Amino acid sequence: MPSKTPREAVTLLNADISQMSKVEQLKSESEGLFYVAGREKHSFAAELDALSAEQAETISNEAKEMSKHFGIYKQQEREASGRKRGDYIFMVRMKLPAGGELSPEQWQALNQAAERFANSTLRLTTRQGIQFHYVYGRNLGRLIRFINQEYPDRGYQMQTLGACGDMNRNTMCSPIDDLDPELPLDSRELAFEIARELAPRSSAYYQIFLTDDEGRTVAPMSTDEPIYGKHYLPRKFKVGIAHPRDNSIDVLTQDVGLVPIENGAVPTEYDLYSGGGLGVTHNMPHTQQLLGLYLGRVRREQVVETVKGIVIIQKENGERKDRRQARWKYTIRRLGPDVVKVMLRDRFGIEIKLAQPQPLPPVRFFHGWNREAGPEERYFLGVPVLSGRLKDEGDVRLRSAVTQIVSELELGVRITPNQDLLLCHIPAQRREWVDRTLAEHGVPAVQQISRVRRQSFACPAKPTCGLAMTDAENVLPSYIEALEREGLGDVDLLLRMAGCPNSCSRPPTAEVGIIGYGKNDHMIQVGGSREGGRIGKVLYERVPEDQMIPVLIGIFRAVRDHNSEGLPTGEFLDRMPLEELRQLIGRSK
Repeated sequence: MPSKTPREAVTLLNADISQMSKVEQLKSESEGLFYVAGREKHSFAAELDALSAEQAETISNEAKEMSKHFGIYKQQEREASGRKRGDYIFMVRMKLPAGGELSPEQWQALNQAAERFANSTLRLTTRQGIQFHYVYGRNLGRLIRFINQEYPDRGYQMQTLGACGDMNRNTMCSPIDDLDPELPLDSRELAFEIARELAPRSSAYYQIFLTDDEGRTVAPMSTDEPIYGKHYLPRKFKVGIAHPRDNSIDVLTQDVGLVPIENGAVPTEYDLYSGGGLGVTHNMPHTQQLLGLYLGRVRREQVVETVKGIVIIQKENGERKDRRQARWKYTIRRLGPDVVKVMLRDRFGIEIKLAQPQPLPPVRFFHGWNREAGPEERYFLGVPVLSGRLKDEGDVRLRSAVTQIVSELELGVRITPNQDLLLCHIPAQRREWVDRTLAEHGVPAVQQISRVRRQSFACPAKPTCGLAMTDAENVLPSYIEALEREGLGDVDLLLRMAGCPNSCSRPPTAEVGIIGYGKNDHMIQVGGSREGGRIGKVLYERVPEDQMIPVLIGIFRAVRDHNSEGLPTGEFLDRMPLEELRQLIGRSK
C-alpha cells in the first residue's frame, strides 16, 4: 500500500484562521491576551475577578489557554487512579533568565509568597525558574501582584509573564557563567538581553494583574506585539547558553542553543545550534526526540538578532493546525537548515560562519564549596535539592536554612538546570558559619548525600500536572532509597525521571531516563551522554511501577560490576547491546 503524501503545513503564510487549531483562534481573538473568546467574548480580568471574589473555583478552558502566557497553569488535583476529582488549583511559574541572581529581598519575597499564597514550598525547575504549587483561585491575582512588586534586583525583576505559553520561555544560562575562576564570562548579560528582546509587548499582563488599590494600572494600554503578532508563536520556544566548561543547560535540547568560543572573558563568537526538543507523543512516530542541528558560528553582536530572526521565521512558517508538529524542531527540518541560514542572511543580515563546533562540555552539578572568580576570596555553595522541592519537612528545614543564610549574609541566589541552588559571594571567613547553620537545620553536608541522590531529579508529575501519566517526583525518592540499600548509591550515573513524554526533566539525554507511559507504566532509555550530545536508546518500552526498583537495581549493578574499562556511564550503556544488558538485569524485552 503506498504511503500517504505528507500534507502541507498550515502556516501564517498559506492559510487563514479557519484552517488553524482552536488554540490559534483563541490567541488571534484575544487582542493581545486581553480577551477570552468563549461562548461570549469577555475579558480575562473578569474571570480573575470572579476567582478573587470566590465566585468561581477556576477559569474556563478558553481562559486556560490564555493564562499560560501569564505563567499560569490551571490544574485539578488527581486521585491515585489519575482521575481529576480533587480541588481546582493553579501552578504559577516565575520567569528568571539565567536562573537569577536573586537578591536577598527577592528571595525573602518568594518565601513569603510561598507561605501566604501556595503550599509553603518553592519548586526549582529544569529551566532555572521557580514554581508555586497549590495556589487556589482566590490567591492567584494576589500572588502575581506580590511577586511583581519592585524589590531590589540584580539584573532582572521578578515576574511570571512568558514563563509558559506560545512565546520565548525562560532563557537559560550556565549558573557559573561569571563565577568560574578559570573562565569568567558575560553570557548571563546576553541571556538577559535575549529575554528582554523577546518579552511580549502587550500590556495585558499589567492591566489585568498589576492595578493598584485605586484601580490604576502600571502600564499604558497596548495590544501591539511587534515580534509575535496577534497569533504569537505556534508553540513554546526555548533558548539556552552553555559555558565552555558546563553544559548543565543541555544546549542541544534547546530551540536555539549557544556555546561561547573560548577566547577571553568576553567571547566574540558563539557556536549556534538550533532545532532541539525532547517532547513526543507515545505511539505517534511522527513526533520525535531531536537534538539541535549545528548551523555554524555567529558573532556576539549578532546573537540577539539571530535568535529574534529564528523566532520570526518560526512564527511565519511553523505549523498552526497540528500542535504536535508545531515546534521549531520540525519547522527547521521541513524548511532545511541551509534554507534557514539563507533566510537569516538575506532578511536579517546575519552572517553565520562555517566552522567545526568545539566539543560539548559535560553536565556539571557544582555541589559543595567552589571558589568564585575575582580578587576577593569568595565562594559559592552548591546546595543539592532533591527534584528541586525546596521545603521544610520534619527535621530537615532546608528552606528556612537557606532563607536565614541569604538574609544574614545578603547573598545572591541562583537556580541551576539540575534543580539545585547556588548561594553566591560567601566570604571565606563565613564558610564555617554557613555549614553550621545548615547542620542546625538538619540539612546533611554534601559528602553525606549519596551520588545517586545528588545526580537524580524528576518533574512534579502527578497529582498536580494535568499532562502527567504517572508519578515522578513522588516516587523517585523510593527508587533512590532502594538503590542506596543495595549499596549502589555511589554509582556515578545521571538519572532523570518525567511523568509524561513531554520530558520536562530531560530524561532522553540522561544516562538513564525514565518516562511515564500510562497506567502507571514507565519507558526506560539508557545511554545518553554526560555532554548531552546523544539521546538514549529505548531499553524497555513499558515497565510496570512494581517492577521499576528491580530493573533500576539491575542497571546500576551492571554499571558497577561490568564497566571494566572505566568508561563514562552513558558511553558504557550506549556501547552495551540492549539484549546483553537485559540479561544482566534479568528482565527480557
